[in-house]
Amino acid sequence: MANLTYLSSNRINDRIFGSTAMTPPTTYYLGISTTTIAKDGTGITEPTDGAYARIAIANNKTNFSTAVLGIIDNLVEFNFPESTASWGIVTDWFLSNAVTAGDVWFKGKLTVSRNVEIATVLVLPVGSFSCAAE
Repeated sequence: MANLTYLSSNRINDRIFGSTAMTPPTTYYLGISTTTIAKDGTGITEPTDGAYARIAIANNKTNFSTAVLGIIDNLVEFNFPESTASWGIVTDWFLSNAVTAGDVWFKGKLTVSRNVEIATVLVLPVGSFSCAAE
């Protein structure tokens, strides 16, 4: 299960309580980490070589389900580029608003950690991660 980061929680609360308008990203960038990601969006260790790149995902109902009990799931499979070097043991995923750096809106643990070796395509199947307002 994923958690909202403090950034997204603050923006939602500010919007609900009339403080500011909130414009969610039109595109999220799915990234992976070999370390646990903190609620403030820090602690990310992305692969630095081996053809790794974040995946651009349009923020729409083709890619993400309608919320049920506060949870949204991915409706399509996401494939990272084939690794040309070892990426290590991937444990976490995140959604950011930028292809590099940026703000982390959601973060979570992979259902199963994956050792991404050379010539591996990391696939996140339909329903493999959920975004919840926890």
